[in-house]
Amino acid sequence: MKKLYFVFALLATAAMLMTACSPSAPAQPVSAEQTQTQFDNGEKWNYAYIEQVPPIMMRDPLIEMLGQTDEPMPYYYEEVAKLSGHSCMVVAAAWTMTRLSLEQLYPNGEVPVRGQIAIQAPGAEDEWNIGVFGEVMAYITGASPKTGFSGSIFAKGNPLTVRRNKMLYTEEPVGTAPPKMEWIFTRMDTGKSVAASWNIALVQPPINEKVLTEPGDKLASGTASPEEAAKFIKEWNDAALYLLENAGKVDGLVTVRVLE
Repeated sequence: MKKLYFVFALLATAAMLMTACSPSAPAQPVSAEQTQTQFDNGEKWNYAYIEQVPPIMMRDPLIEMLGQTDEPMPYYYEEVAKLSGHSCMVVAAAWTMTRLSLEQLYPNGEVPVRGQIAIQAPGAEDEWNIGVFGEVMAYITGASPKTGFSGSIFAKGNPLTVRRNKMLYTEEPVGTAPPKMEWIFTRMDTGKSVAASWNIALVQPPINEKVLTEPGDKLASGTASPEEAAKFIKEWNDAALYLLENAGKVDGLVTVRVLE
């Protein structure tokens, strides 16, 4: 059976390579059974860093209240990559700002608590990539916009179960340049707040507007050569990895400051 799956994998790969340069070619269907087998065998990501990032440990009082676990749970970077549909420097920045902010708010190894954190976004949810940041941060912390869990009828007596309106966006775009955008994380039981930011200009290799509108557009439209596609994909992932590995090492790449 394993040999049969291997043959299917080779055939699917060959088909994708043959159609890769045709912008009008439809996506090739992939067997769900075949894909499940590959993931079960550890054949997941083409870039290993996505599953090698250490998890963020969180407690969730709602899950604990319902008897579904008594222990802190790991939240993994590969999960936010799935949530966002990809890994990139924005997803990596959102993950890293959240991790470092939680370390400031819950020092000395204390496990952060979902539902106990409020986040103020630096703009509107449909401004630039602010909504993408917010989704990653909400997944980890439980801080949600107006669509989050209200506590329902049974759980409102415990404010930690309420997730709604703990991720706050501005009503209108504010026009702040990305390097100056600050996300405010507040621990609600202590009132302690930190401001987190990152500087896109310091990421290496640079993924700027020129890169996105020229080779990026060719990749998306299916007109990139194999060499152009490989170069763009490598630099895209290298930028995400650079941010994950160098936050706290490169001055100004990711900054978290305590608010008085």
